Amino acid sequence: KAKRVKYTGHPLLKEKWDRSLTVTENYRNLGLVSRVNGVRGGVVKDLFAKPKQQEEEDEKGELSEEQIKKAIPKGYGIIERDEEGNVINVIMAEEEGDPLDSDYEVEKVEAKEEGARILEEFAATHEEDRERWISQGERRILQEFIDKHGDNYEAMFWDKKLNLQQLTKRQLEKKIKKYLDDKAKAKF
Repeated sequence: KAKRVKYTGHPLLKEKWDRSLTVTENYRNLGLVSRVNGVRGGVVKDLFAKPKQQEEEDEKGELSEEQIKKAIPKGYGIIERDEEGNVINVIMAEEEGDPLDSDYEVEKVEAKEEGARILEEFAATHEEDRERWISQGERRILQEFIDKHGDNYEAMFWDKKLNLQQLTKRQLEKKIKKYLDDKAKAKF
């Protein structure tokens, strides 16, 4: 039996967590997935078994054109020909839309379980903006860069003694700008 674990996840789901269940069972009850890549072991799949729906369709005989379109892999098609070899029809796979296309919109899927719905609502209403801070050691090094090179980021980039982390010019510029902004705020 799997180990019972104390809940340390999102506070909104804490009241829905059942301590008598395993993590996997709790996640399943909340409508979440505990392993993104699926089951690791312990389950044997029959690779040659057909789903019941497919078996029923096979017994009926022919498939509709829509069913064929769904069954064809993306980028492939089926060419129908008559007895003489002339092309009658070409059936292409259904195009789902290109996610890189600017007009592409992902369909909003309703959460099946309350736990997943709570997390989706929270994610839609809260934007997490973490405050980045600069450590004392990094502040010291950035001040050394400024003292030695001023605002010459090219020279900072090529300084082998100070630029031990091999930061790019752009990275140095961003870090120093942040450092100077923080330093100006501290004075007020």
